[in-house]
Amino acid sequence: MNQTRLTLIQRAQDQSDEAAWSEFVEIYKNYIYVIIRKMGINDKDCEDILQQVLLKLWKTLPDFEYGKNKSKFRTWLGTITHSSTMDFFRRQASQDRRIEGATNAQMTHLNTINKPEIEEMAEREWRLYITNLAMNNIEQFFSGKAIDVFKMSIKGQSNQQISEDLGVKLETVYILKNRVKKRLTEEIKQLKAQYE
Repeated sequence: MNQTRLTLIQRAQDQSDEAAWSEFVEIYKNYIYVIIRKMGINDKDCEDILQQVLLKLWKTLPDFEYGKNKSKFRTWLGTITHSSTMDFFRRQASQDRRIEGATNAQMTHLNTINKPEIEEMAEREWRLYITNLAMNNIEQFFSGKAIDVFKMSIKGQSNQQISEDLGVKLETVYILKNRVKKRLTEEIKQLKAQYE
């Protein structure tokens, strides 16, 4: 277990440590939002559910324990997010019977999402979240066309096409692409070590 991340979670488990909680929220709120959206929830409800998830996390985080037989933190986070989403629609149905049909349809959909699917969704979205965060972090280290070359390559464009589109030598495309890829790989490793 990486000491940096464990320390943040341990600090955030202390409900009186407001700085740790703020840092925790800053790191995880976008990830939680994506998980909610992947459950088929609209933007308006996502914001409300996100606040409920954060409140539930604040209340339950002190009881979270690491261990061999315990789930990964992000799986636990996905489970909390799913249950908070279900709670949101249960409350909504009881408060406003006029929208019961839509709420029941949403609840039926949410009930079909099982724990392995939540785990798979949490893992997939976590990898994407870390990769995007890493890409944002490294963009500042490159000038010129390096980032453009790399982004075009991951969209499937050939090196020859990139060379022609950007007006750079073919050898330069190879060099720039490899530099960005190397730095991105290092940043992903660092972020995984920090947050996993």
